[in-house]
Parts: sequence; C-alpha cells; structure tokens
Amino acid sequence: MKHFSYNVSNTIELENILSSNDINTLSNRDSILVQIYCASTYVEWIKEITSLISNKIPHAIIIGATTVGEIMFGKTHINSTVIGFSFFESSSMEVIVRDCDKDKEFLTGKSIVKEIEEIKENVSGVLLLTTPLSLDAKLLLNGFETSSLNYKLFGGGAGDYASMTNSLVFTSDWISTRGAIAVVFKGDDLHIDMHTYLGWRPLSNEMTITKSDGMLVKTIDNKPAFDIFEHYLGFKNDENFFQNVLEFPLLIMRNGEQIARVPVFVNEDGGIQFVADIYEGEKFRIGYGDPELIISDAGQIHQLVNDLQPEAIFLYTCGCRRFLMQEEVELETVPFERSAPTFGFYTYGEFFGTFKNAQLLNSTMVVVSMREGKLKKDNTTVNNVPIKKDEVSNDPYANKHGRIISRLVHFVQAITDEIVTKNLELEQLSITDNLTRLFNRNKLDEILELEYNRANRYQYSFGVILIDIDHFKNVNDTYGHQMGDTVLKEIAKILKIHTRKTDTVGRWGGEEFLIICSETDLEGILSLAEKIRQEIANFSFDLKEQKTASFGISIYKKNETIDNLLKRADNALYKAKENGRNRVES
Repeated sequence: MKHFSYNVSNTIELENILSSNDINTLSNRDSILVQIYCASTYVEWIKEITSLISNKIPHAIIIGATTVGEIMFGKTHINSTVIGFSFFESSSMEVIVRDCDKDKEFLTGKSIVKEIEEIKENVSGVLLLTTPLSLDAKLLLNGFETSSLNYKLFGGGAGDYASMTNSLVFTSDWISTRGAIAVVFKGDDLHIDMHTYLGWRPLSNEMTITKSDGMLVKTIDNKPAFDIFEHYLGFKNDENFFQNVLEFPLLIMRNGEQIARVPVFVNEDGGIQFVADIYEGEKFRIGYGDPELIISDAGQIHQLVNDLQPEAIFLYTCGCRRFLMQEEVELETVPFERSAPTFGFYTYGEFFGTFKNAQLLNSTMVVVSMREGKLKKDNTTVNNVPIKKDEVSNDPYANKHGRIISRLVHFVQAITDEIVTKNLELEQLSITDNLTRLFNRNKLDEILELEYNRANRYQYSFGVILIDIDHFKNVNDTYGHQMGDTVLKEIAKILKIHTRKTDTVGRWGGEEFLIICSETDLEGILSLAEKIRQEIANFSFDLKEQKTASFGISIYKKNETIDNLLKRADNALYKAKENGRNRVES
C-alpha cells in the first residue's frame, strides 16, 4: 500500500499532480482510493476536481466531504482542499452511496448494511462519511446495528466553516447535502486498526436532561437548556454561539464510558440542537479540554500505532480540538507522520466501533491505521524516518498556552470537586435524621410520592409499616434521655439490617419509624414486620426489662391517596396498641 497527499488550490496544480511520477507509476493498480477533504462548499469546485481525477484515473474510487479543517502530513490546513491518493496492492474496495430523506435515517443505514452483507469477499472494515448537520447520524448507525455482521466501522461527519448548516459528501458523480457514503475495504491481507480518545475533563456540577426531542434538548433541570450556558459561561444567543460553545461540550457517562456532545445552535424557545444523540434523563457535566491530558493520551496512541507498522494513517478528529488547541493541535497529529503518511479532516462528529456497537462521538480523535501484509521484523525505520523518542523542546516558553490552560482546568476542577463534595454533604444532611442516621420525614415523603407514581404507572403494589416503640416514655423517665437515644439508635440498626435493599427505612418522628416496602403484597409485608418484631423483642438493650414495638401495616389500594394509605397504617398501629402491644396488625 502506498499513500500520497497533496494540497490543491487550483486545477492547474491538480493536473500537474496527476501527471507526476508518483501518481503515474501507480495509477495502473486495480484498487485506488482518492479522498478529498475541502473547506469549500462550492459545488462547481468539487465537480471540477473530481472530474479531473476521474478522467485521469477512471477506475479510482473518489469520495470526499466538506470540513472544518484539513489534515495532511499530520499538519493542520485551513480553508484548503487536500487530496489523498491510496494505492492498494492486494486489497479491493466497493463504494455505496445513499441520499437520505427526512426521518429515513434508520432505513438508510439498514439498506447500506444490506448491500454490505451481500459482499462475499473478506471485509476488513468500512469507512463512513455523512452529513450530520442535516440528518440524525445516530439513527443511521442504528440501522447498521441491525446487521448480523460485526465489521469495523470508522469515519467522520462533514463540516461547514461558514453557516454550520450546509455540509456535503460526494463522489465523482454524486454530491449530497443529506446523504452517506460507505467505502467497504476487502482483502485477507489488509490490516485495519482503530483507536480513539477524548481528553476532556468535567468542570461543572452534575445536571440532568429533563426534556428532549431527538437531538434537540429542550430543558435542563427543568429550565430552558440555553440558560445553563448563559448562566455558567456568559454566552449570548447570537451568531457566535457555535464558535463559543465548541470548547464546552456536555460530558455524559453512557455504558461506563465518558462521551461528549457538542451544541450547534439555540432555537427560539431556548432549546439546544446537537449533532449527536442525547437522551432525556441523562446526567452530564459541562466539560473543557485539558491540553496536557490530550497530548498525554496522544503519546500513548502514537506508540500503539507505530508498533502496528502502518502504511497509511487516517485521522477523523473533531473540530472542537482545533478550536481548543489552536496551533498546538499539531502536537497530537504531527507525530503520526513519523510512522506513516497521515491524512484526514476535522469533523462534525466521529464514527467509531463495529456494526454491533456503532458509536457516534463528539470532541474525540479517531485514528485509523492501515497496512497490507505482515509486520516487518526490522522496525527501526517507518515511513523512511528513523524511529526515536519524542524530542523535548529546550525552549521554556514553548507550548505555554496549553500549559496555562491545563493548570486552569486543574484549578477549576479542584474547586468544582470541593463544591460537589460539599453539596453532597449538605444534601445528605437535608435528608437524614441526625440521631439515627436513617432517612428523615422529608425524604420519606419524597419516596412515598415516587412509589405512589410508580404503582399507578406500572400497576404493582407497595405497602408501608408504621412502627412505634412500646412504653418509650418510661425509658426516658427511668433511665434518662441519653439511654432513650441509645434505644432509638439500636432499633434503627435492627431495621436497616433486616429489611431488603429495595425497602426504604426512616424515622417518622419521635419513637415512630416507617418502612416503605416496594413491590410487595400483604403476605410479604406481614412476614417482614413479624420478623422485625421478634428481632426487637429478643434484643438486649441493657435495660432491666425487654423493649418491644407495635406494628401497623397497610397495602396501597388503587386510586387512594398517600394520606389515606398512611391513615390506614396508623389505624392498624392503634389497633396493635389496643390489643396488648408487641404485635402486628393490618
């Protein structure tokens, strides 16, 4: 496999490239992939360059996308057109293109997969390019997940420097503002390896998506979504919103992994549109990129990729990274060129994973290395460059911007962690009974409301056990209030030990306790109450007499109020007292 990259500003330059020895020598190979990544969304320019290449190398597969930054030799190019020629020796490719009608993303993804499934040769991986500004790319990926196959999937979403609304993907004879391209790589001898990393740290307190519709987040913590960016970051809802917010994605923990989601624009109701899936009920924190962490992660990937001895490296990296790192973004991209020719673009969303786990990412770097053939035994040179450890600059002022930002990010995170810890402590105090360390009355009321709503929605039963310590006043009068407190704490321990994890135990007030029993029936709740009654009656409280407790039980009846449920439990407790105490009544 051979790869050559060029920066083209006019058709004369392209004609000279197509006539050069590098291209002419290899243009007779059967499998040639030409990738074009350009800042311009001018359709006539795209048609000109694709037509020139197609006329010169008619059997080449030509694909491309508009971008928010181009990558060649690992370096960042701005407002340019870069073209990468990949000449394969033993591998082959097929290209699949689809226009995608509104609300048809899932079916489009499914139809692409169906066509891939019909390919009988060994598939090594699939490169995907789409227009995420005009379609729901996650739904497209969901279509891929219907496949019985599990091929590697990678690529990126087309971008747009200007209006952030008009990204394009294209081939030699097709241009789409709402479509997808899949390049299927085939061959037993083709090795494709993929890596990804984020490098963003959480800064804010945790918040919750309370109302969303697809990729539109309407409310956060029950307030218009835009309010959080105005409040915490001072952003205005103007034409600069997208550029301002690029460095501050929402960081979400999903399936044990941290992912980022970047806002695009604000609608008239204060809702925020994203280019990737984000779900109602998900919790997030506002994030900010840590240059030091990014460079550290990049260094590890550089070594992993180098060990694979690639013949070409393709980068699909979020435009956020370029905006954050500025000129220092090349500290993570240029070192790849030491291992192999490095080419790619800055995206609006990155694709990474397999057909069964097709991930739509934001703010990440996706690194794809390719090689035909086996590993070389001699790995002292790659890409005709001697391998050596990264040189450390002797300039004490080098990369100062990144160092300062890293320190500020560390400082803000330390302050945020302190605030989060204090808030958790305050929250715990607000819901905890100070003496017994059980939930207090306020928290019990909250849990009762939740169980009430769940029971009505899902049609299941729950119940409550109201407990009162028998003759508790005699303990305080005879032994003092300190001993009375000890009895209350010991009974609290008994209740916590002998209830289920799904039950909620709290101090209802004075010498009364309440247990809220989720998903139970009368037989189950009676059994639990009787078990606890015996545990209390048999416990040694260091008193001259044994202490006992009385229990009142009620099971929720459909359409009754919480007050009525508690009233029935209280009546049952009164009945237990009237019938001699140390007993359970329902």
